[in-house]
Amino acid sequence: MTDNVASQPENASTPDWPVWQAQNPAGTFSQWLKACVADDWHKVTHHPFTDAWGKAAVPDRNLKNYLIQDHRFIDRFVALLAGAVSRAPTLPDRIPACQFLALLTGPENTYFERSLDALGVTEQERREMPDWDVTSAFKDLMRTAMESNDYASMLAVLAVAEGTYLGWADRVHNEIESHPTEFWYAEWLDLHIGTYFESVVAFLNDQLDKTGPTLDDTARANCLSCFRKATELEVRFFDAAWGSQT
Repeated sequence: MTDNVASQPENASTPDWPVWQAQNPAGTFSQWLKACVADDWHKVTHHPFTDAWGKAAVPDRNLKNYLIQDHRFIDRFVALLAGAVSRAPTLPDRIPACQFLALLTGPENTYFERSLDALGVTEQERREMPDWDVTSAFKDLMRTAMESNDYASMLAVLAVAEGTYLGWADRVHNEIESHPTEFWYAEWLDLHIGTYFESVVAFLNDQLDKTGPTLDDTARANCLSCFRKATELEVRFFDAAWGSQT
C-alpha cells in the first residue's frame, strides 16, 4: 500500500485547503494534510531506524530503549482514541475505533511486555529510564488533543501515529528479502501491515475527510497544527531511537 500524495517530499509550500482543493478537485482533506507535511512524512517512513528494523539490525541498546519509550505512549494513546470515540458523530463512526482499542490494549500492549521480557529488560530498568524529551512532548500533544475535545485535532494526531507506521512498515515489508525471525521484530511489523491495519488508517483518514471540510479557518489551522506537530515528533522519536546508545 502506498500513498502517492505523501510518498515524496514536497517541492513547494502547500496552499491552504480551499486553494489546494480548487487545484486538486479529486483530493481529500487527509491528502492535503499529508501534502503539508510531505517532507517530514517521508523522513518518518524512510528513516534508517526503520530500515534497520526490517533487517533485524537495530543495535541491542537502541532496540531496548525504543521499546521502553514506545510502550509509554499506549496509555495516552488509548485515552486519546477513547476521547475520539466519545466525540465521533454516530455509532458507525465509533465502532472501528472501539475495535482498534481492543487491539491496542490486548495484542499490542502484550507485545511490548513479551518483547521486553525476552530481551532481558527488568522492571527496574523500565521504571528508572527517564522519558526522552520527545517522548514527553508526544505524550503532552496527545493529552492536549484529548483535552481540547476537538474531534479534528484528535483525529489529526491519531492519523499521523498510525499512518506513518503503516507507511514505513509496509515499505520495509515489501523491500526485505525475508521476514525477521525474532518475534520482537516480526510481530511489530505484522501489527502495522495488512488488511486490518490498512482499514484502521483508512477509517481515520475517512473521518478527517468528512470532518475537515466543515471546519472554519481557526479549527482547520488547529487541526493542521496538530497534524504537523505529530509528524515532526515522529521524526524526532526515530532520530532519538536511532541515536540512543545509553
